[in-house]
Amino acid sequence: MWRDPKKMVPACAVAFLLSGIAPALASDDAPPPLDHGIQVSAPAGSSASVSVSHPAFDGSQARITITEDAVLAEVGERSIALHNTELPVELWRNQHSILLLDINFDGFLDVGVLDSVGYGGVNMYWRFSLADPKAGFAYAGIFSNPERDDVMGWLRSSARSGPIWSSDIYRIEDGEPVFHYSRERHGEYDRIIVPGMEQVAIISAIAPDPWDFEATDDPAFHQTALATVPRAYFHNDPNEESRRDAYLVDGDVGRVLNVTFNRDWLYVTFTHSQSGRTTEGWLRAEDMVFVQG
Repeated sequence: MWRDPKKMVPACAVAFLLSGIAPALASDDAPPPLDHGIQVSAPAGSSASVSVSHPAFDGSQARITITEDAVLAEVGERSIALHNTELPVELWRNQHSILLLDINFDGFLDVGVLDSVGYGGVNMYWRFSLADPKAGFAYAGIFSNPERDDVMGWLRSSARSGPIWSSDIYRIEDGEPVFHYSRERHGEYDRIIVPGMEQVAIISAIAPDPWDFEATDDPAFHQTALATVPRAYFHNDPNEESRRDAYLVDGDVGRVLNVTFNRDWLYVTFTHSQSGRTTEGWLRAEDMVFVQG
C-alpha cells in the first residue's frame, strides 16, 4: 500500500524545526520508515520561506523562499533561482509548494519544487535540486511522489497509471540519479524490470516487506536478489580478499540470508536448477538487486 505524503506544515513551524537539522541515525535493529519529506506551501499571491542547514560552511543556513512566480535559495551572499513557478496554481489547491527531503543521504535537506500534478492529484512531480557546497544548489532531476529508503539508501519515484503503480529505484551518485530497476504492481503479482536485461522477474505481491522483522520470523518468508553482472563472485567473508571461484551469472536469483550493516554485502544461498547443487556466501550488493519484498 502506498502512503500519502505528510500533511503540510506551516512555514514558521518548519523554519523552527529545521534550523538545526542533523542527519538521522537508525538503530541496528529498528530501521526508520520511508521518509516522505516535509512540505511547505504558499497560497497564490503570498510567499513563504524556511531556513535549512547547508554544507557550504559550518553552521551556514540556506533560506528557501516561495514567491508568486519563483522559488529562490539564498546561500551566503548568493541568490539562486531553483524554479520559475510555471505551474498554474489553480491546478493544485491554489498554491505553490516545495518538498524538503535529503535524497542523496548526505545529511542535508535538498529542495524539490512542485513541477506538475497528474492523475487527479495522485502523481505529484517534484523538480529537485541538491544542496551543494560549491554550486549552492545543483539540479538533480524530477521525481514523482519521492520516498527515501533509509535501509537500502535508495530513492523511490512512484506513479500511478490506470490500475498499475510503478516505482523507479534510484541512487544519487556524484550528484546524478542512477537508475537501478523498476517495479510494477499488478494486483497479486509484481514485475521487476532491470535495465539492460531481457529478464523480467515476476514475484508474488503478497510477500511481506523484507525489512519487517516480525514478518521475517515466519519460516515461509523469503527475500531474493538477482545478479545483474556477467559474474557475481561468492566470497567467504564480506571483503574482496576472500573471493572464491564460484559465481552467479547475470539473471540468477538467490535467497538473501543476511546483509552487512552498511548494506554493501549480501549473504546469499543459491541452488542450481539443473545440478541441484547449493552454493552460499557473500556477494557484493552492487552486483545484485532485490526482487522480492
